[in-house]
Amino acid sequence: MTTVPPTSPMLAEDVLAFVRQPPTARLARLAQARRLLREPHVRPLLEEAVHIPQLRPGVLALAGVDVQDAPETVCAARAEHWMHVSQATWQESAAFLADVAWQARRDGRRLAEEIPRDTSSTRDPITARTRIHLLGLALRYDFRRVALEEAMREHRGPWDVFTRALFAFALLGQSKPQGLQVMDGVLAYAADDVKVLHTLLHGLWLGDGLPQRHQHMLGLLSRPPFRERTDPLALFREAGTLREMHCFGEALATIDRALELLPPGDPGVHDDLIRERALVIVARDVHEAARAGVAQASRLDRTGRWG
Repeated sequence: MTTVPPTSPMLAEDVLAFVRQPPTARLARLAQARRLLREPHVRPLLEEAVHIPQLRPGVLALAGVDVQDAPETVCAARAEHWMHVSQATWQESAAFLADVAWQARRDGRRLAEEIPRDTSSTRDPITARTRIHLLGLALRYDFRRVALEEAMREHRGPWDVFTRALFAFALLGQSKPQGLQVMDGVLAYAADDVKVLHTLLHGLWLGDGLPQRHQHMLGLLSRPPFRERTDPLALFREAGTLREMHCFGEALATIDRALELLPPGDPGVHDDLIRERALVIVARDVHEAARAGVAQASRLDRTGRWG
């Protein structure tokens, strides 16, 4: 697509200034985004600017705030609009809509009820993809795995990699071994997309009794997006896996690293990490007490008396 410079000479500077704000300055970025979005006639300019590579990340971040601030009844439609206008790739759609769905959940919105279930009602493939991504993410974050599987089985397309990852999550989260086969197919085409990997990790984390579940999780956690060990959510999943494997020292170090890296502003996630830390300590103490009991019983068997 041929890029067209923004009509407003100030727009590029304003958007680039927004992009330069550090991601950790969440409140400052949010306030700046809202100031920009209040500018008269700014949306048509942003819809042009989203096709300029240097400005695209900033415009999509602004669009995310635009969707976040939309009334509940038009939130999904506004997300569809931005994905269509930007001609988003499936990777951009997954990243953008994951933020939209997560924020909606934090705000207590019933997003899943606002999304049209019949993706065949639109002939635009991007709109259909947006609907299934957004519905799948809303159901995933609400842990509604059965409803998500049903929605995916009713879906007539398009089937991109992230849509298949959401289907795998629904199956894995219900401990269905078929999910492992779907997961393998997803990984063959995912190119280590971080949203895909997080979706699969989440499904494995919820699953129980799946063949080689721990090995599958550690395999995902060893992939490039997580290799530097700077993703607190991935570290949270890793700590739980290590706890279940009775690697308590490594699990405790891992969850402590996750707590250090977790950015402020999401007390729900912080509580999850603190809860996992407590579980590691309790599991370690119970395991050590059980081992001590077995050792004492063994001494009794050998000597016929305690001591």
